[in-house]
Amino acid sequence: MFAKLVTALALCATATGCVVTDDSPPPTASSYGTLTALWTLDGSDDADVCSFYVVDRADVVVFDEDGFSAVDAQPFCEDFGISFDLRSGWYSTEVTLLDFDGYPVSDTVVADVAVVRGNEVIVDVNFPDAAIF
Repeated sequence: MFAKLVTALALCATATGCVVTDDSPPPTASSYGTLTALWTLDGSDDADVCSFYVVDRADVVVFDEDGFSAVDAQPFCEDFGISFDLRSGWYSTEVTLLDFDGYPVSDTVVADVAVVRGNEVIVDVNFPDAAIF
């Protein structure tokens, strides 16, 4: 590729009105992968179950392999999922249900996962009735 470009530029220098184009495809590989956290309450992803358990949001925190918070969000319970684009590596995901005042109303579920470039990894969490208080 480099040799073709040098040759084209050399030929262009000897001619007037020369245009050099690069027809090679742009790079498509991203250095990111996707981590998707999904949750259900007692096996259900029906919006009414959030009201039944008085859950407003899910607190999702993702830590990198050094223990630092890489990303976090508090989507509505009824979303039952959220995705993050992250660099390849090992991550620890913590999901906790919150009430309308932002207080935890469930146990925290922790899952360790590897995010791989160009792929999606899913953390699927179910909060059984006994884990919601």
